[in-house]
Amino acid sequence: MLQPHAEVTAAELGGLATTHQPGFSLPSAFYLADAAFELDMERIFMRSWLYVGHVSQIAERGDYFLFEIANESVIVVRDSQDEIHALANVCRHRGSRVCREPSGNSKAFVCPYHGWVYDLDGGLRSKRYMGQGFDPSKYGLKRVQSRIFEGLIFINFADQPSDFSLSTEKLGELLAPLELDSTKVAARANYPVEANWKLALENYLECYHCSPAHPEYAKVHALRLPDDRLGPLREQFYQGDNPNGLSNEKLNEGYSVGVFEPEVYYCRSPLADNVLSGSEDGQPVAPLLGRLVAHDGGQIDVSIGLVTFLLIYTDHAVVYRFTPRGPKRADMEVTWLVNESATEGVDYDLDKLTWMWDVTSKADKRIIDDNQAGVCSRFYEPGPYSEMESAPDSFAQWYLRTLFD
Repeated sequence: MLQPHAEVTAAELGGLATTHQPGFSLPSAFYLADAAFELDMERIFMRSWLYVGHVSQIAERGDYFLFEIANESVIVVRDSQDEIHALANVCRHRGSRVCREPSGNSKAFVCPYHGWVYDLDGGLRSKRYMGQGFDPSKYGLKRVQSRIFEGLIFINFADQPSDFSLSTEKLGELLAPLELDSTKVAARANYPVEANWKLALENYLECYHCSPAHPEYAKVHALRLPDDRLGPLREQFYQGDNPNGLSNEKLNEGYSVGVFEPEVYYCRSPLADNVLSGSEDGQPVAPLLGRLVAHDGGQIDVSIGLVTFLLIYTDHAVVYRFTPRGPKRADMEVTWLVNESATEGVDYDLDKLTWMWDVTSKADKRIIDDNQAGVCSRFYEPGPYSEMESAPDSFAQWYLRTLFD
């Protein structure tokens, strides 16, 4: 048996994958080994559509922010023509990082090493002493594929990425009444975990832990309940027409499609009795979103791609993103969206808006860190999933297929 802390090769990981029993968690090497992390980056994250931010973060021409993962850094910028670009943050001269500040506003990007100057669309504007015959049109910053969906910006590092619209077209129809492209970022927070990204993701994918670990969440969310109790509540909730024109259609491609497609999930569910929003007291904390006309006592859960999730209430939305930083490090980044016309201190109180998912994320950080510590033990062995953990089970099987099939 391989020791959890042993440095295993990709070939040995492939052998371990053949021993995995459906219905059980993954062998420890997939949460610990450098080789597993490298496979994750190359075979999953460098081929997937990744959420990087919201258009309101770059509202003005010249606004930019950086998105970083593994060895890659991408400048996401709004240019002078109001177009949004994703540019590799790598100088075409000798490879220096061009942009060092995580966000800002600029009229151009100047490499701090030798002074090459790039326009906001990535074109090379100025080069120093490169001599006759040098063609600047061949040395602009390299572009990364990007798409905008409902105000959310996604990128893909692949040379020939999948057609993003294939999976998101139907989802866009379901989300239309919310007008998420007319929201703005009210707050952002990062909750770094000392754990593999898969442990953070698996924790998010199940609510088996919600009642014991998140009493604040469980008080206002019916999703804490097992399927045999949640199902009837959903059916009752779906009776009659929704006042906001929101659909009860369940869109769930799960993990049945390949990594080259953005897996998409949509499901509308009831909150707890007399609860109208995901807040400390269950009451609204911000103005209604989009074309909504009433608080309907429900929430919408959405996933786009592997590591991007939205929890949408009638008055605000929360975006979760999981970003790998190393074999045993990851970021849980949370963004709160409100109606773009809402004013902080007038239409919403920031502490009340962020309370639920701040307290929940802090608890999740402790849970996930403890999970990683246990997986590092020589006594760890894959354990059985419960009936409320079907999503982590499906993910584990999908993950191994994606890496080795």
